Amino acid sequence: MLNKLILFSILFSIITQTRAQQHYNFGSPLDIPLLLAGNCGEIRPNHFHTGIDIKTKGVEGLNIYSVEDGYISRIRVSPYGYGHAVYVTHYNGLTSVYAHCKGFSGEVQKLAYSQQKKQQNFEIDYQPTKDSLKVKKGDLIAISGNTGGSSAPHLHFELRDTKTENAVNPLLYGFDIKDTITPTIRSLKIYGLTKEGYRVPGKAKKYTVTGSLGNYRIGTNTATINSSYCSEEGGIGFAFDVYDRLNGAPNICGIFEAFLLVNGDTVFTQNMTEISFYSFRQVNTHVDYEEFKNGHKYYHKAFKTIHNPLPIYRKNINNGIIKAIPGKTYDIRYIVKDVHGNESNLFFSLKVEEGEITQKQILYPGKQTLTPDSSFLSYDKNYYIMFPSGILYEPTPLLLQANENNISFGNPAIPLQSTFKIMLPITNNEVKPNKFFIQRNSSSEKGTVKDGWITSRVKSFGTFSVQIDTLPPKIFGRNFSNNSTVGHRKLTWNINDEGSGIVDYDIFIDETWYLLEYEPKQASYFFIPPKSLNGTKFVIIRARDHCGNTGEAKYTLTF
Repeated sequence: MLNKLILFSILFSIITQTRAQQHYNFGSPLDIPLLLAGNCGEIRPNHFHTGIDIKTKGVEGLNIYSVEDGYISRIRVSPYGYGHAVYVTHYNGLTSVYAHCKGFSGEVQKLAYSQQKKQQNFEIDYQPTKDSLKVKKGDLIAISGNTGGSSAPHLHFELRDTKTENAVNPLLYGFDIKDTITPTIRSLKIYGLTKEGYRVPGKAKKYTVTGSLGNYRIGTNTATINSSYCSEEGGIGFAFDVYDRLNGAPNICGIFEAFLLVNGDTVFTQNMTEISFYSFRQVNTHVDYEEFKNGHKYYHKAFKTIHNPLPIYRKNINNGIIKAIPGKTYDIRYIVKDVHGNESNLFFSLKVEEGEITQKQILYPGKQTLTPDSSFLSYDKNYYIMFPSGILYEPTPLLLQANENNISFGNPAIPLQSTFKIMLPITNNEVKPNKFFIQRNSSSEKGTVKDGWITSRVKSFGTFSVQIDTLPPKIFGRNFSNNSTVGHRKLTWNINDEGSGIVDYDIFIDETWYLLEYEPKQASYFFIPPKSLNGTKFVIIRARDHCGNTGEAKYTLTF
């Protein structure tokens, strides 16, 4: 069985990589050696990383090239997420994505600016028609940067299946990236599980893993659990804190594939060949979420709940839940690999102590719970909550407290897959309806007011209250004064709103719209005057919040 598994794994990797390299001959997106800060499938907050992060020597401004012939199919500009991003659809069935750019180049830049001007908005998401702007392999399309959710200068590069829009692993497509380093296994965790794959509170045990160069072990090579982990309906499960590194960079990266064997039989496998954007938030159930959030440990579960729809699992028996029996000992092997075939192995024995086995694991005795497969509806004069099924990853105790001023619902540390509906009463009838918003902890949530209630859909537990925002945003120039000569240097502003949050911002010069940009990492709104702008001009900065309050600042400046 073991030899068959190894042979299957080798053949699968060779066939996948060979097929990719035979049908595609991509160029490099940069003209420097490719060193990675992150790879495809890496664990990130609320998502799997869907591309590779290519280092740009710690600087911005490097040329970015199209990796193959195609056409510009999408241009996105946002202060968040991918920042400045350009998509190129190729004629081979794949689309390449270049994100966190400082800006675009040539005709791509002209097209982006024309849409920003047309929409009078910094943020755009524009999809040109097919072949309206063609590019060739090696054409300059953008400049590298640090925009959006980037924490340091780099290029986020993706390949997507054009038809399904799934992200495919770029390292399977022949890019010249050196990797001779085997994955690292740091620790092991064993859980008591219900038949649905839910973790039983208080039934988890950790073991430190030691080793190097692909060979790993735990202590005396035996892990021991007591019989209370076992049940007739449920079983036990394993998770492994594991990561990978590539040559030339110290950054922690993700694994490509893993196999769990029990007594020589393969019971669970995962493979990061392709990632669906529609399910990748399910990373929160694939990993031990608490370990990742609190200690930045990368525990990949070698089991799954019955609700986990991720398509990354290639083979599993009973969802990886092992029907362990008290008094028995099991031989366990965990194999983990990267895209380039570097492999690490962990061997150990699992000993289950003698003892009675229960029929069913009880998760939260005596407590009312919310569960993944059931909905929850609750209301009174102070609130209305409609919590549909499919939002939770595992059961959690119901926490609900409400009074006339606010409502506290759920544990904010628990992630949710999608939104639920919350309604709160409006008690002040003297304020216009559009001036109300819902505040969740320190964040604002947009809402709709109707018939004396404000309604919103939120994706987090927390404490909620109704707030009023009648104050306009405040605007302050940072590096210039009114009635001054500014030339063509970059001008910056602070725009602050203590209520519902900024939703729109613009600059008008002699009543003509110009591009005002926003960089949240610097909390800066900025304007770079074009060379064609000369003379003394009347300038207005205008900002609007979610409740429709508009603030203005007026200047007379000489360019």
